[in-house]
Amino acid sequence: MDNLTAAILVFLACSVFVIFAGMGLARFGDELAEKTGWGTLWVGTLLVSIATSLPELTVNISAVWLEDAADLALGNVFGANMINIFVIGLVALAFGVANVFGNQGRDTRILILLGLGLVALAAVMGATGDVKLGPSSVGGILLFVLYLAGMRAVYKAGRAEMHAGEIPKPTGSARNAWIGFGISALVVIIAGRYLASSADTIAELSGISASFIGVLLVAIVTTLPEGSVTVAAAFRKSYGIVIGNVYGSCAFNVFIFSISDLFHTKGPLLRAMEGAHFAAAAAAFVLMGMGYLIVRSCQLPAMAWGRRLTPAIPVVYLAALYFVFVLGQR
Repeated sequence: MDNLTAAILVFLACSVFVIFAGMGLARFGDELAEKTGWGTLWVGTLLVSIATSLPELTVNISAVWLEDAADLALGNVFGANMINIFVIGLVALAFGVANVFGNQGRDTRILILLGLGLVALAAVMGATGDVKLGPSSVGGILLFVLYLAGMRAVYKAGRAEMHAGEIPKPTGSARNAWIGFGISALVVIIAGRYLASSADTIAELSGISASFIGVLLVAIVTTLPEGSVTVAAAFRKSYGIVIGNVYGSCAFNVFIFSISDLFHTKGPLLRAMEGAHFAAAAAAFVLMGMGYLIVRSCQLPAMAWGRRLTPAIPVVYLAALYFVFVLGQR
């Protein structure tokens, strides 16, 4: 068995573990959220989105710390955000644009704008070179602060729109859910480490850029938990969880840079951004922005034209993949 075949087999095996553990995180995360009495959007935004983003976090830390593959880590985050919007676009086409993107409040708009702001900030810091600051960097610290401030604003806006009687109450003990959540997280951490190393080996032996491997192959695997939650929530008509999970994951994915930066010993992680990464970041920003316009089109009659952007989402995603591949091969 040659090295490339072995790396592919390891990648596939780790992918299976990450997918099933990711679904476990989503399931137990949803159960924990229900028992804590948090609101629907906040459930999707915080607990479920972070739980389903643990594969991205684990792969990113492994990529920069153990594999010295910054291009893989950067590609994974921007690629994951691209896929998240691609999936919600398909879900909206299947379940109805107004159902998925309609009936959203101010907290949803703040969440989407937070995700857009984080992607834009990461791209700007990458373009300007970023500056090392202690164990982190200026970019890493700014992303950290913006994420926390933004999430606080999302939570406050959501609570402000609720009446006292509408705020859900805790429903019981969450002990078993915490145990299941912890076991699932451990599986993701272990499998994610080997997922990153095998993906880096595939990129090296196949001649395909690690940037593109991160944007496509690794991103697809690490976002499967988010995708499964998005589809399942749509079937349950829990559209608040759909939006919260997708855009909460997009925001948290970029926030991961501030954590990964601590493990990148060769300077600021964002300084390693190349043409393919900027293309992926631009695509993620455009796709996320299209989602924002679609949300607004469901709220403002003057913007009804925005709903027509929904079928364009898959087209933009596929076109962006082509440009990332071309730039990555240069």
